[in-house]
Amino acid sequence: MFIVPIEPMKPMVFSESGRALRTEEAVKPNSFQNVLSSAIAALEETQAASRLDAYQLAFGNTDDLSQIMINTMKAESMIQTTVQITTRMIGAYKEIMNMQI
Repeated sequence: MFIVPIEPMKPMVFSESGRALRTEEAVKPNSFQNVLSSAIAALEETQAASRLDAYQLAFGNTDDLSQIMINTMKAESMIQTTVQITTRMIGAYKEIMNMQI
């Protein structure tokens, strides 16, 4: 019996110390992990900007209420999007786990 790989195997690349390195094919710039990590980083950045705006407003250091509202709405919509994506990912995982093989 011979198993045909889905993708052809890439040769391993070794460093001078003999340690195996990842090839460029293994580290994909648009992998699921990279997309999720960048989305979480953007969420944290938006939340930090919203918190800073709230702090500045509380101490009277700003007069630009429109920008504060925009940043607050961005943070709120990103949180809602994150919750929806998480819920759908968990639902998809459960559906995959319940599949009959």
